Amino acid sequence: MLALARWQRVAVVALLILPILVIVLLSVPVWMSWPWLQAERRADVLALVEKLTACLRAFVRADRLASGEPERRR
Repeated sequence: MLALARWQRVAVVALLILPILVIVLLSVPVWMSWPWLQAERRADVLALVEKLTACLRAFVRADRLASGEPERRR
């Protein structure tokens, strides 16, 4: 595997974090209006958050396994 320069590693990490940041920023209006949402809309938002969390965990787990780090036990 090629060794990356420090600035390249920083750029890769920034590109990996960018989708998470976009999702968080785009969901701010939902969280601001949370107290006024109906119960079924709240359930939809929570389901979306669960799906995003599962996706991010799978992504991090795959990245960790690809880098050779041992998987953590819960």
